[in-house]
Amino acid sequence: MADIFTRKRGKTWQYRFYGANINGKRQEISKGGFRTKKEAEIAGNKAFVEYNQAGRHFVPSEISVADYFDEWIALRSVELKKTTIEGYKKRIRNYILPVIGKYKLKAVTASTLQKLLNDMFTQGFSRNTLTNIKGILTSAFGYAVEPMHYIQISPMSGVRLPSTRATPPVPQRKKVRRAITETEWDRLIGRFPAGSSCYLPLMLGYHCGLRLGEVFGLTWDDIDFDTRTLTVNRQVQEINGHWTLVLPKYESVRTITLDSQMLNALRDAQNRQQQAQLDYDDYYTYLYLDSSGAISGAQNGTPVYLVNVRENGEYIQPRVTQHLCKVAHRELGMPEFDFHTLRHTHTTMLIEAGVSPLVVQERLGHKNIQTTLGIYAEVTDTMRDIAGSLIDQIYNK
Repeated sequence: MADIFTRKRGKTWQYRFYGANINGKRQEISKGGFRTKKEAEIAGNKAFVEYNQAGRHFVPSEISVADYFDEWIALRSVELKKTTIEGYKKRIRNYILPVIGKYKLKAVTASTLQKLLNDMFTQGFSRNTLTNIKGILTSAFGYAVEPMHYIQISPMSGVRLPSTRATPPVPQRKKVRRAITETEWDRLIGRFPAGSSCYLPLMLGYHCGLRLGEVFGLTWDDIDFDTRTLTVNRQVQEINGHWTLVLPKYESVRTITLDSQMLNALRDAQNRQQQAQLDYDDYYTYLYLDSSGAISGAQNGTPVYLVNVRENGEYIQPRVTQHLCKVAHRELGMPEFDFHTLRHTHTTMLIEAGVSPLVVQERLGHKNIQTTLGIYAEVTDTMRDIAGSLIDQIYNK
């Protein structure tokens, strides 16, 4: 980005940047009188582009925003991870195109994009979502300037996120999670016992804190029964209509220890699979990975031995947890339950047991310690009781 500076002069704002040297001296180009810093930044960017375009006539593209974003995604797919591209597509489809997709790219203004972000803020979207949308818009419109030359300046110049001190008129769309109780867990595992399609996913979420994609990307090569460990090497994501194995979120490859219940559940499941292969014989479905990592029953590619398969070997898709959640909501009296509740519960149980935040971060694969500490901030009654006992031990030796 150009080195365009702004500063306040009295009651108004000024922009300035440096042009070509004349007689060996730097030439400052500036203009003041703007009411706000934002106006000065926008004018400064426009002036800088006009300065560098001197003597040339620029014709903006007639492409629509919707068509441009399709092109931008296709071009960026070469350099970005599949999971990143899929995340971009989802946000563009859900949040950006419904608002500006119908317009011509050249007609989009900074005020239009600022309104898009402001409206999302007033609707209660989290700051994390707003930051992601702003990042996509900044990157896409910047790319339209250079190298695409579709527009002369980016309308994202000067667009800002709402202040962190601002309060939206409606509560932020952030789900408040609650750890399930032992009684609720007993109801869940009683409804989906060993041998059912949801049993192992439930166990892996509750006993290991794995993410949904990590559970359904698990292979038998990831389990070491001798060392009682499980290694998270990958996750599964739906890419272009195919369940595909990719690196785990934040590339959080890690090895965790298994408790006896989890170890026995996995050993029993492996024995059932091996017996089913004998029973079904030629009718058993073996799974393979193609060159992109997509899972297929077609007999080509690299064999893959997934943990979560049906009795006949067919892949159990992550969508099976939709049925799990409906049962939890409608039959078991757990209206707020989703699969991530198991991960949250596992984390809470580790915290209540006094496990170090760094150990919890490593086991869960959190991107940073702040995520882990955020869960530590949710004090439970058990944690209060433990703290009370420890304080009593300290001062009453």
